[in-house]
Amino acid sequence: MKIAVNTPNGNIGKPLTKHLLDAGAELILLTRSPDKVKPFAERGAAVHEGNLSDESFVVEATRGADVLFWLTAGDYTVDDLRAQQNMMGRNAAAAITANKIARVVDLSSIGAQHDSGTGPIAGLHDVEKILEKTGAHITHLRPGFFMENYFMYVGPIASEGTVFLPLPGSTRLAMIATADIARHAADRLLDTSWTGRSVIELVGPEEVTFEDAARTIGGAIGKDVKHVQVTEDQSREAIKAMGISTGVANLMNEMHAAFAAGKVVPEGPNPVVATMTLETFAKNVFRPGFEAMTG
Repeated sequence: MKIAVNTPNGNIGKPLTKHLLDAGAELILLTRSPDKVKPFAERGAAVHEGNLSDESFVVEATRGADVLFWLTAGDYTVDDLRAQQNMMGRNAAAAITANKIARVVDLSSIGAQHDSGTGPIAGLHDVEKILEKTGAHITHLRPGFFMENYFMYVGPIASEGTVFLPLPGSTRLAMIATADIARHAADRLLDTSWTGRSVIELVGPEEVTFEDAARTIGGAIGKDVKHVQVTEDQSREAIKAMGISTGVANLMNEMHAAFAAGKVVPEGPNPVVATMTLETFAKNVFRPGFEAMTG
């Protein structure tokens, strides 16, 4: 069984690829940076270099694949992110159809049941619908808020001991580590027994407030870290300063408002509960990453 994986050097794609190789799977990797996946190539993975925005590349690179793992990589520099997400979904659909790929595991998001009002997540709703039209057996993995998102705030954490977000610190989410997402994705990709359309919602083992999350992150690095609620205007300017477009900054604000309003929640009553706690993540993942980034 050949499994095609895009974004194999990302926070999810890298551990996912390792899981699959450890299980003896034959892999096809789609990447713009083959040097970053050289260890996987040395283990036998076939590496195809190209851009996922190029439909012909996606179709050709996935030729011969029986299963596809698809992560819709967003370009945060574009003005219309939703249009770009839709284009990526159409490229994946073209490959699935042309190559008669039997099964697809699509990385989506909790909240993707809504077609609007959730910022970038609404684009993943569109991708789900685009992929379903191919007629392939498809599983949408819908994880919650990534714990790794805290790496976006290393700068202000290091300089000011703060995490700036435009939502109340009392907002609760069952945050999840990408390592847990990768493990569940690998299990699904290796399972040949399922058919039809499935949605698997993934949440962390505990709901935590953003205030508690900041304290936990701080405790792991030996620093007093606080969550500070900022205005949407302040958030927009801070996001744009990272090189992100105004359109995407507005979508991020919309997503944070949806978190605060309780809109980004599982659709079903029984989401799958992951194992890594925020405390474990903070000590074992965030702390070494923070130290490496801040010297």
